[in-house]
Amino acid sequence: MAVVVNDKKLTDATLILRTAANGIIVPSQLLTEARLRLPNTAAISSHQENYYPLDALPGVHAEIESSTQTLVIQAQATAFIDSEFNLGDHRQLLEQTSETGAFLNYDVNYAKGQGQNNLSAVTEVGVFSGGGTYTSRFVGQDLTGKRSVFRLDSQYTRDFPEQQATLVLGDSVTGNSALSRQVYFGGIQWHTKFSTIPGYQAIPLPAFSGTAAAPSVVDIYVDNILRLKQPVDTGPFTINNLPVYAGQGNVQMVVHDVLGRQQVYTQSYITSAQLLRQGSKDVSYEVGALRNNFGSRNSDYGQAFGSATVRYGVSNSSTVESHGEAMRGRESLGIGGAVALTDIGLLSGGVAASNSERGNDTLQYLQFDRQGSQYAMTVRVQTAGARFWQLGLGDDILAPAQQIQAQANVSLGARTNLALGYLSQVNRGQDNVRAVNAGINFNLRGYGTVSVGFLKSLTQDRPLSANVVWVIPLEHQSFAQVVATGQPGSKSFSAGYQQTAPQEGGWGYRARKAFFDNGGEDIGVNYLGDTGEYTISANHADGQSNLQLEARGGIALLGGHARATRWMDESFAMVEVPVSQPIDIYANNVKVGQTDKYGVGFVPRLVPYERNNVYLDTAGLPLSMTLDLNQKSVTPGPRSGSLLKFSAQQNQSATLVLRDGQGTPLATGSLVYLNGSAEAQEVALRGQVFIPAMAYPARIAVTDSAARPLCSFDIPAPAKAEVFPILGPFSCGQETK
Repeated sequence: MAVVVNDKKLTDATLILRTAANGIIVPSQLLTEARLRLPNTAAISSHQENYYPLDALPGVHAEIESSTQTLVIQAQATAFIDSEFNLGDHRQLLEQTSETGAFLNYDVNYAKGQGQNNLSAVTEVGVFSGGGTYTSRFVGQDLTGKRSVFRLDSQYTRDFPEQQATLVLGDSVTGNSALSRQVYFGGIQWHTKFSTIPGYQAIPLPAFSGTAAAPSVVDIYVDNILRLKQPVDTGPFTINNLPVYAGQGNVQMVVHDVLGRQQVYTQSYITSAQLLRQGSKDVSYEVGALRNNFGSRNSDYGQAFGSATVRYGVSNSSTVESHGEAMRGRESLGIGGAVALTDIGLLSGGVAASNSERGNDTLQYLQFDRQGSQYAMTVRVQTAGARFWQLGLGDDILAPAQQIQAQANVSLGARTNLALGYLSQVNRGQDNVRAVNAGINFNLRGYGTVSVGFLKSLTQDRPLSANVVWVIPLEHQSFAQVVATGQPGSKSFSAGYQQTAPQEGGWGYRARKAFFDNGGEDIGVNYLGDTGEYTISANHADGQSNLQLEARGGIALLGGHARATRWMDESFAMVEVPVSQPIDIYANNVKVGQTDKYGVGFVPRLVPYERNNVYLDTAGLPLSMTLDLNQKSVTPGPRSGSLLKFSAQQNQSATLVLRDGQGTPLATGSLVYLNGSAEAQEVALRGQVFIPAMAYPARIAVTDSAARPLCSFDIPAPAKAEVFPILGPFSCGQETK
């Protein structure tokens, strides 16, 4: 019989069984296709398939229309299996193995003023292969004074996408934790890297559930803004990973069915970087030695240590954290967590205990965050004992006794926001810090924004300071800015204009004039090109003139090719085409350059772990030439290069002119075979036949439409290559040798 479920035709023919009591029994496959729940009864085996009685399904009514041989099923929404939609559910892409290559980044500065010249530079050298990337940075200060160049840091990095993790050997920074301080060190580090799966959200996003009595369309509104339309079938449904803004707010779901009925659901949400998705883990393990005097000494390593941080998402609304660190004679261990309080905010806190030569002591903190559309606030209180120890605290520095931070932002209307802040830090052996700040921001729409700020120290003899900043957006990525600052005994005023260089390349400009204290002028111009960014600026203040020049860029080396480019902190590709004509190169639908006379082109700014499509615009190729493939897809690792080789071939096509024994054009439909091929080309009008790929010397065999042989002959290679040559006429009155 045909089967109809809730007025929707499911199938044209399905075997239905009837019982002696007129019961209707249907195959399990039919229930699965209809998304109806299987009953909690034993299946009936028949015709090598499992069957279930429809009267065992709650909320389901069925009858048979004999005239049309149709089984008509009417089911309530609760009788259907839940539909689940996972928005933004990204899967790991297969990373392509990187070729071996290298890159060099440089940032060179020259300054002249007050009778002195200063040349300084920062360089970064990188080498990559399928096994990872090695980088090392160097800095040279006052090179004209012959000061030595020293190393900033060196590290080898290798990602493991299948584990969403990274291994770092060399210089790095310890993992971030609310229970510790981050420090520079040299050693080994293993930490989580969620970005190896593009689009993966470690932060829990809200889910919305509902029920549709008929096929419907769901509209999702986030803070009254339509963000999504999702078709759903009859029955319960769940939409996971709703696209919401960071913070907290309300989600409204409106369900419209085919009958015009409407249901409205509303729920609140809280998202925060302090939370992890249920079951997700974020770890950072380090073993090494502290890096001392970073940025001023070449290789100054101190005491050895080990540390570990583990965060785990217990649920989408709660995350726990543990952190431990150890050094000879010193240890600390802490635990903490964060929990989302529905409609209220996010509460987090933790406690840590340490043991050192100073003795035993503890640290504890409590923090509350609320990030709403109308107002937001953060309050954090932390206390620590005098003997508490943790990495980053020098031997002669004691942990602050108390720290209080509070920040609030309030919307006073559609175009006005107020911000208030308070900071208090009670130190041991150092001056205490206590200050308040306030600011108000006005959105003047087409006239820009005006921000007014105030700062007052409550512990030091410093007067109240105030500043006003007015930013006016103009056309073509340009803006004007007016800044006024003042405090008792000091005031300044400046006005400036800036044209930002476009990212696709071009010129940028800036000019500023200052009055009163620190009065003077400064101007600058910069050019952002494919080979780097170049800046020249000059200023005059307090009777002194200064000049500064800067060149910032990079050099990529791959496949025996070297190309100048901008500073490289992303992946790239080198293109090879055996064509001397310039061909435009596009990456992810954006033109990124051209091939040169050697057929080599450079593709910058590829996104790691994403599928990047690189294709060539073949419109510039001669008609006699084609590329094997005008698009390639590449999924690179971070800070690595890929070599994309495009092959080209000449079009060896030709048109043959064939005649019969009387000189009349050969009959249309006759078949022409090239070099024994089983595929034939048909003769068209005027005895002409087009051969798309000639191979010289060519052996031609001709038959009529009934496959009877007419003739055969050889065509030698022409002395002069032509584009689309016309060859012949050749006589096919009878078969020839």
